Amino acid sequence: MESPAPVMSAEEYLLLNEHISGRFGISFSESRRQVLEIRLRPRVKALCLRSFRDYYLYLQCDTNGESQRLAEAVTNNETYFFREPELLADFLDATPRGGTLHVLCAGCSSGEEPYTLAILAQTHATRRRRACVDIDAIDIDHGRLALARQAEYGRPSLRLLQPEDIDRYFTAAGPDRWSLKPAFRTDIRFAWGNLIDLQTLPATAGAYDAVLCRNVLIYFSEDAVHRAVRNFAALLRPGGLLLLGATESIIGLSSCFETFRLGRGIAYRRTAS
Repeated sequence: MESPAPVMSAEEYLLLNEHISGRFGISFSESRRQVLEIRLRPRVKALCLRSFRDYYLYLQCDTNGESQRLAEAVTNNETYFFREPELLADFLDATPRGGTLHVLCAGCSSGEEPYTLAILAQTHATRRRRACVDIDAIDIDHGRLALARQAEYGRPSLRLLQPEDIDRYFTAAGPDRWSLKPAFRTDIRFAWGNLIDLQTLPATAGAYDAVLCRNVLIYFSEDAVHRAVRNFAALLRPGGLLLLGATESIIGLSSCFETFRLGRGIAYRRTAS
């Protein structure tokens, strides 16, 4: 007879939430406690553990890559091509003309956003008079990064594209599967990186003209948001732009940034101090 599914106690929730927040920055509020339980229960069962407390202890002495599976379980991977393309186009228009624009796409998931940016940059290349957009794209989920490098997508990722756009940017790869054309994959590097750990990020201080981190910080604890913003400030050159999601704000959070009008929304510009 199969053992009954374990139930997460209040103490187990606090222990695991603290561990996840400290390691990845992601925090599950009390209202999302059941979400955390549902996401972690398959790992408890797969490891033949009796309780979520046993899983917490297992993570403390992880020698089998369980932290990687934990990251895959707790990240939210909802993304698709051409999400708010006007905002990304405004972002490109707000950057200096000419030369190469160096961008960090943080929390890139399976690659739809950095690839969208690359497509828009090429589409506007003549008007923008820019040599290229060079993109580093990072995430903590190795599985999603593998999908990003493969650059093959199903209909949910292409939900906003018209048939003629799909034909322009993709080639058929099977039933309801499409592969991004090689021309739109150049100058993008995918790598593992943790936003709250500067040592894991792919470039040196002041290396980027812009950082895109959209709809990621809403899942972070308050302390993790502060740490991520400090890291963004370190990576951006003076005058560089930070673009967050529409529901995210760092106003008043850091003296390293000032608000910047971007189309109908706002971004944040790295100050010289």
